[in-house]
Amino acid sequence: MAQRLILAGMTIILLNAFVLFSLLDHHLRQDLTALTSNQLLTLANYVAAQIDRDIVQRRELLEQLAEQIPLALLNDHRALAAWLAERHAINPLFSEGLVVLDRHGAVLTDYPPLPGRRALMLADRDCFQQAMQGEFAMGRPVLSTVSKVPVLPMAMPVQDAAGTVQAVLIGVAGLKSANFIEALYDTRVGATGGFVLVSPRDRLFLGSSDCSITLAPTPKTGIHRQHDQAMLGFRGVGIDVNAAGVEELAAIASVPTSGWFLVACIPTRELFAPIERLRHFMLWASVSLALVLLLVMAIGLRQQLRPLREAAHHAERMTQGESVFAPLPVRRNDEVGHLTTAFNRVLENLLESRAEMEYLARHDGLTGLPNRQLLATHIQHARARAQRHGYHLAILYLDLDGFKAINDGLGHGAGDCALRETAQRLSGVLRTEDTLARIGGDEFVILLADLEPEHAREITERVADKCLSVFEQPLRIDDHDCRLGTSIGLTLDAGERTLDALLTAADTAMYRAKESGRGRFCWADVYGVKKDDYCDKS
Repeated sequence: MAQRLILAGMTIILLNAFVLFSLLDHHLRQDLTALTSNQLLTLANYVAAQIDRDIVQRRELLEQLAEQIPLALLNDHRALAAWLAERHAINPLFSEGLVVLDRHGAVLTDYPPLPGRRALMLADRDCFQQAMQGEFAMGRPVLSTVSKVPVLPMAMPVQDAAGTVQAVLIGVAGLKSANFIEALYDTRVGATGGFVLVSPRDRLFLGSSDCSITLAPTPKTGIHRQHDQAMLGFRGVGIDVNAAGVEELAAIASVPTSGWFLVACIPTRELFAPIERLRHFMLWASVSLALVLLLVMAIGLRQQLRPLREAAHHAERMTQGESVFAPLPVRRNDEVGHLTTAFNRVLENLLESRAEMEYLARHDGLTGLPNRQLLATHIQHARARAQRHGYHLAILYLDLDGFKAINDGLGHGAGDCALRETAQRLSGVLRTEDTLARIGGDEFVILLADLEPEHAREITERVADKCLSVFEQPLRIDDHDCRLGTSIGLTLDAGERTLDALLTAADTAMYRAKESGRGRFCWADVYGVKKDDYCDKS
């Protein structure tokens, strides 16, 4: 009877505190969120407008300079550099300088001159290619290979009177320079909040009040719901848990000229800190009133919850690596026992999922072959054995000839069938101790380990011939006979080079095989092989 009265009193006290605080918490959070949302969105729009003005200023400067460049200076690099120096001194908006490229992407001159920049070829840059079409282009922000700082390239075509592009003027602005988007780094939101600038096109963080994420890739879809909505065009305010697991109030505003968007955010733990303090006070008052009743029941509760504490202790030891993952013992057939049983079922499912994920992380999902990660492990072991026992190892880099025609003509499903059939055929001509891996779309790598030095080249060429022979018969795909071939690059090593060096050498030899007529193999750098004997005579 006494215990029932104690429980009734505790229930009344705690229920009253809970209902009172729930009502108060709901109204306070609504009012505080609405007030802060308006202020946060106004601030985001203001900073986004500042960033947009910075970009517009630089675009207009490039337009003026591109129109004013005397075309005759394109053949006088020194005079062109002096011309750029004069304009840069007047209006130094581009902290990393100005660069003029010819129609082939080679650097004609730059100012201010940076070591190594004039030797660059930039024909593959997106901004150069778009500018060659006669349009202003804002390139993908990158880490400069010259100055080693994050930069944003902007390109403008230099055209003659007929509208033909004669050169491309590129302005390079440092993302962290003092005169470019500086408000992003100087302004804070509250004590721990700040700004994040995102490029949806490039899926990059361009800058943040936290400078460490500059040029970091954005989270994958499904990790941060509000970010996913912003990438699809949502602009406004909302509360969500970010990719780091922190709940925040975020306002999203567009930077229209660039297609970027700016996020002004503040953690809700800071926003709702006054409410949290009120909650703690009310909880403390309620706990104080119920303290006597809790002390009376402490002994009984301790006894009842002992199996749960033991289960938690075992679980903690497993998470700390002090014991292996194993089902927890079920002490009693009550609620705690049912919870332990449910935990054991979840644990079994997690162990199965982890084993499956470990396999998928090291194997190609289409062919079941080892992927690059597992190949790297095998090569590391082969190198260690080669150094220890004096063995050689060989790398065969295969690139399929004719795969694109199958993939484009019959569809991706047919291409997948061709890759699976290729994997089966190649596996059939290898030893069980050899490693066949798929490292790209239609690229395969074969590792031959533990080769005796005097027979290494002969064995490697014999395997290469077998690989070529598997493509003599056409592949039957969707009632079509499809011809497929391969070009192979070979390299030998005594355990001295890294995985990247080995693959680079074999890849280079493979391209030489393609250039020599395809359907053959070429050596990269074999000990004792004459230069004229780098490719087979097939």
